[in-house]
Amino acid sequence: MVFITILGAIAVGWVYESSSKDKITRPELEIPTDIDFFLTQLNYRVFNKSGSLAYQLQSPYLEHFIKDDISRIEDPMIQIYLASGDWQVKASRGNIIHQQEWVELDKDVVMQKMGAKSIQVQSDSIIFKPDQDLVSSKTTVIINTGRAKITGDQAIFDLRNEVYSLKNTRAIYYHANI
Repeated sequence: MVFITILGAIAVGWVYESSSKDKITRPELEIPTDIDFFLTQLNYRVFNKSGSLAYQLQSPYLEHFIKDDISRIEDPMIQIYLASGDWQVKASRGNIIHQQEWVELDKDVVMQKMGAKSIQVQSDSIIFKPDQDLVSSKTTVIINTGRAKITGDQAIFDLRNEVYSLKNTRAIYYHANI
């Protein structure tokens, strides 16, 4: 009787193990241990010395990583307010580098100057340096003005002084029929 019970237990264990191998296993949810806080519906505003709004950062989600001292942001939008004209920058994701106080944006970056002299800039990634009102990109940049399409391998946009510098530039100008 003991022998039959042991043989039965081995058979049940073998059947159970073979049936559990057929199940799809999912990886466990990884929860980062180095996040000290996260924010939802972020609306961060920075004012200049005269008390005027300098720029505004909005994002549906931000998480801060202690070790690298960076914040990762989803779908960021930055509004930059300058006397020379306002700019709006959107991307799919980004990082705030707290040590340098820079904002890196990547994936589907679109930067647009608002107003009568509107221009649109597209790139894979940019770095915004708010203390200098400077935007730079080390990847291909495409500028559309409505009258021209300008492409450069790299770019620096001095937004405060309205000086734009591109490297290895190619341009197509559209002639308007009058």
